Amino acid sequence: MALVALYRSAPLRQRIAKGYSVYVPDPGPGRGAADLVTALLANPPLLPAGPSEQPYALRGSARTRGALWIDTGRVSLHDPAARAHAAQALAASVAQVAADVRHRGGLLLPTGWQQQPDPVAGLCADLHSAEVLNPVQREVFTNLVREHTAPLIALTGRQLYGPSGVAPGGSARLSRSFDQVSARYLDSCAPEHLERVRTRLRQEERVGRLEVMDVSPLGVPEVDAGGDVTVRLFDAQVTVASALAHALLVQALSMWSRDLERTGRRVRQMPQPLVEQNRARAIAHGLAAELPVDQGRRVEGPPKTQPAGRAVRALVSELMPHLRQLDATADELAPLFLGVELAESAATSGFVRNENDLLAHWHTDDRTALAPERLAQGLATPDWLTADHLSATNRSLAPGSWAAARIWLTDRVTGPAPQPDRNHEAQQKRKPEPRRKPDRPAPLTADQLLDRLAKPDIPAPEILDALRSYCRTGGALDLTRPLRSRGRDEARALRRVLRPRAGQRVRYEEPPASWEDATATRALRAAGEQGVALMHWDLPAQDRARVREALRRMGRAPGGVRAVLLTDATYTAREDEKRGTVEVLLVAPREEADR
Repeated sequence: MALVALYRSAPLRQRIAKGYSVYVPDPGPGRGAADLVTALLANPPLLPAGPSEQPYALRGSARTRGALWIDTGRVSLHDPAARAHAAQALAASVAQVAADVRHRGGLLLPTGWQQQPDPVAGLCADLHSAEVLNPVQREVFTNLVREHTAPLIALTGRQLYGPSGVAPGGSARLSRSFDQVSARYLDSCAPEHLERVRTRLRQEERVGRLEVMDVSPLGVPEVDAGGDVTVRLFDAQVTVASALAHALLVQALSMWSRDLERTGRRVRQMPQPLVEQNRARAIAHGLAAELPVDQGRRVEGPPKTQPAGRAVRALVSELMPHLRQLDATADELAPLFLGVELAESAATSGFVRNENDLLAHWHTDDRTALAPERLAQGLATPDWLTADHLSATNRSLAPGSWAAARIWLTDRVTGPAPQPDRNHEAQQKRKPEPRRKPDRPAPLTADQLLDRLAKPDIPAPEILDALRSYCRTGGALDLTRPLRSRGRDEARALRRVLRPRAGQRVRYEEPPASWEDATATRALRAAGEQGVALMHWDLPAQDRARVREALRRMGRAPGGVRAVLLTDATYTAREDEKRGTVEVLLVAPREEADR
């Protein structure tokens, strides 16, 4: 077949309005935060220029009088060098504004400082506005972001903070906002349809402006973003590094929407009540929220839910092809992904997933870490603003786990190596691939395996067939990470399904020496006779690594038997003793062709 066309959706320009609040330690008549912001906007400093060679601008809002935004204007964030340039210019701009605010008797702070006279007056968002080329792109991009409202809020929400620490929950700004509502589905961006959306907003929310929605299809006037689509979901982040990571998400969503538009597809219409329910849960609980899943039809029983962290991981996985097109690096994606990934671990707690967790961790380590003077000093330091504090904290908590997760993320970002082109003669000489036997099921991914095993009352032969199909996927066979993403109760139930009967379980007291030792031979024999066996270790927590190292050193099991890591976790036994559990399934092939 001849290749007749090749398309690739390149990134378009994007505008970032980075928000911060102003705090006046010693306010008085005419000397409050709003007065200082008004005076600064009347005589703004000249800010550095970004990739577009236009200087960044300082902006304010009549509705949030205690906040300031540094507006990048439309910039291209198409590769790491351009993003690094934008980040450096933005950090220098924030530092300059912080110096001007201090000169006028105030402090520039991350939004949410509890000891403001009116904390709500300074709560603001980071506004990300994406360029679109036609009304259809505007419609599809708006609907796509709307569908993923809840995980975006859960990931980027910021709470109030103060001397006593960080308040629990998701987004302080959205929980107190009276001028922002959930986005409505757009059937079209034709003027007559947008007018119908305004009418519906007036009827349901008593407002008639499109810019009050979480995703404004016509931009917002505060940052001169008319014509763009503005995403208002992200609370203002502490650092520039986090804001640039979120800009990558927005750009990847924009590229995804253009792919949909080019191929004539549209975004499904998720029911508005479900969008609002998930939005409310993400605002209230952040990454701890349980989000109902759109099952497409009415079903009996309680609705199926998924953890917000799992929804974030699923979204970033969907966006991975577009992030690769942006040449995103593992270091750029680490603030978005690694904390959420590591926090699913049952073995270690305390990983930071977003800036709410980061501030809480800082306060736990040092009760003065959230003092206004210290945070204001950070905002006045460009290098501090561009540093990835989330990854640095996680790396210090568990260097080994963080390094392993970063290697895994690097592999995800790199993607499969492209196959070399073959000329016509080589194609003629290529041997035809053997047809798969009709009774041999296709290989399953880990998530497909777990979805299949989640069905009620699945018989043992089907479990074994599904395991064998999973073992033919190649690569490392590790179910621990996919199971952690399912939530504690579901993971526990799936492990019960996967464990064979008692007669097929072999207990170990020490790490194995080889596949020839007596205990391993007994496990292999059970797998050969019954199709599957379980190797089980219960030992001091520090010895788990010795078991994993021994298994790696032993290599592949003989006879085509595949080893699947099922459990690798710690627990607290009597007298607070830390114990570890490692479980490995041995799955025997059904026929010689499987080997």
